[in-house]
Amino acid sequence: MPPAGGGAQEGIAPPMIRLFPLFLSVLLLGTVALQSASGHVVQQLYGEFQPEREKWRIELWFDAGYADPATCADPASPQPTRAWLLGLTRAEQIALVGQAEAYLRDILHLKAQGGGEVVWDLSCPDLEVDPANFPRLLNDGAYFRLRIEPATAPGRDGLEVALADGGHPDLVLKTGIGEQAAYLTLRPGECLSLLESGGVEGRSAAAEAFRQGFLHVVPMGLDHLLFVLGIFLLCRRWRPLLAQSLAFTAAHTITLGLAAAGWVKVPASVVEPLIALSIAAVAVENLFVREVRRGRLELVFVFGLVHGLGFAGVLATWIPPGDGFLTGLLTANLGVEVAQVLILLAAWTATLVWHRRPLWETVRRASCVVLALVGLWWFVARIAGF
Repeated sequence: MPPAGGGAQEGIAPPMIRLFPLFLSVLLLGTVALQSASGHVVQQLYGEFQPEREKWRIELWFDAGYADPATCADPASPQPTRAWLLGLTRAEQIALVGQAEAYLRDILHLKAQGGGEVVWDLSCPDLEVDPANFPRLLNDGAYFRLRIEPATAPGRDGLEVALADGGHPDLVLKTGIGEQAAYLTLRPGECLSLLESGGVEGRSAAAEAFRQGFLHVVPMGLDHLLFVLGIFLLCRRWRPLLAQSLAFTAAHTITLGLAAAGWVKVPASVVEPLIALSIAAVAVENLFVREVRRGRLELVFVFGLVHGLGFAGVLATWIPPGDGFLTGLLTANLGVEVAQVLILLAAWTATLVWHRRPLWETVRRASCVVLALVGLWWFVARIAGF
């Protein structure tokens, strides 16, 4: 005979086991809700390496957010706008460039190949005129150009560029022009060699565009990732999943093209709250419908237009309008689509066994509720600026 009370214990255990996936989904999405509600669209520095006959220079498009000592160590801090940068006094702008120089000298180290440190000077071409002529980019972010040049003639030795270890952003360097252009990524703690005989190999412009599109979703685009999960939580069938994903990416492409042409310009202070609201809207709709019905694709497409404005910030510095932009635009969005499909595939695989069980509907609805709360929290936080 079972011990007294055994039946009651057995009756308690199965519900606890069945509730574990529900608890896990709420815990994961709740953790997401505690993450920063706003942040830099681009968490990397971009520069161009320009070798000349007897000299070289590195020209950086520097995100002003990394020049402020209060925020430079926090990649989740909101990106300042160009209007904010223009609103500073000239003395404040000069001081900001000085802080950017101190930041760069702390993280960026240049060495002659096999030799000692290369002494370098820094200048800001944008401050050579008054008022300052700061670049106007697709995301309307606060950027200024910084030019790094050797203080003395460097000779013909190779050049090593090293990035200090730590929590600062990657450095993406473009070398060459036109069809000879290549992109190199220097991560914290890494070193790469330039000016070597035969040049240095890197990713092609198309490969870099694909990479940037992929990174926009995984791992940099947490809000993008949550929107894709919102798509998944309505229906697991692949035909409607792929249709929504393609509609979303197509809208991305259109918005970015319009932004590049200068026909659409919406500040990040408007775009970021709308992106958060799109997550909540899709999650709420999932609570009232069970299948992809008429109007769902249109809704996803409209929200894709909004997310595309955020994507403009990713392409702002390294795919300027002009020759090669259309190719870069399409390739970058191909990277977005591949990342989205991989997210859908991961979610589909993770629920492959237990999605037919009665508990799945409870988990699905609970996940949608938490997802909606995350979106609404981000919306309020981004509107309030905290």
